[in-house]
Formats: sequence, structure tokens, C-alpha cells
Amino acid sequence: MENTCLPSWISPAPRDWGTTKRGKVSADEWRVICTIHLVITLIRLWHDKEGRLQDMLQNYMDAVSAVRIANLRSSSPNRSQAYNFHIFRYVGGLRRLFPDQNLKPVHHAALHIGHLIELFGPLHSRSANFYERYIKFLHRMNINLKPGWCVVQVSCFFD
Repeated sequence: MENTCLPSWISPAPRDWGTTKRGKVSADEWRVICTIHLVITLIRLWHDKEGRLQDMLQNYMDAVSAVRIANLRSSSPNRSQAYNFHIFRYVGGLRRLFPDQNLKPVHHAALHIGHLIELFGPLHSRSANFYERYIKFLHRMNINLKPGWCVVQVSCFFD
């Protein structure tokens, strides 16, 4: 992570995200960890492996590809088909690689996103990233107006 140069519009993930000292990791931080840092690390570690590790790498890359397509700011029938290809291959790979594990409701929901992209366009217009950042900001402020806090700070924020 230290050697990765991120574009200015991507917030870096916390360095201690895997430790117990770290508090909650936001959805946006998880996105950076999973679609950038883990991709680089897993490819570096598993690119020349065979068997299960290579299958797990391919499965993870299908998940990342689906997430990246779903987060694009434009949509088309081809992108919807590409999303469906990767997400169905990812879920199928989960069933093959981890037969003792049950699929979760989130996996089922992910199988419908391709159709939602076709119907309603890009997901960014209804994503929660903005709200996640807003909530994180509010958690750092005292907005219950208990004594000792400046009311002007809070009222300026909401003006």
C-alpha cells in the first residue's frame, strides 16, 4: 500500500485496516482496499500459482470486474451484459470453490444489478457513497447541542 500511487480523487485506505486497533472501515475505504490494494497484492502473490489459488484469483477478479462495471458513471446494454457475465461467473465460482458455504442474500441481490443497470442506468445516482461520507462527517461532530459545544458551528453546517 505504501508503494501504490493513487490518483488525487481516490482517498487512501487506512494503513491499519486489518488490525483490531482500527475502528470501522467505511464503504468507500473497503472499495479502495478491495478494488485496488487487494488486486495488486493477490496478482503479485498468486499470478504464477496453479490449481485452487489460480481459481481463487480468477474468482476474485470476476467480483472486482463486476463491482467496477457496476460503479461506472454510464451504462449500456454491453456493460450490463459484461456485469452479468462476471457476477454470474463469480457466484458460480463461489459455489465451486466453497461448496460447504451457503450463498448469502447479498449474492442473490447482486445477480439482479445487471437488470437494474439496464432499467435505471448507472448506479451512482442511487448509491450510498455520498451518504456514507456525510454520516462519517456527522459522527465527528457533536450535533446534539450538549453544553460545551459551539452552536454556531452546527448551525453553519446546516445553512
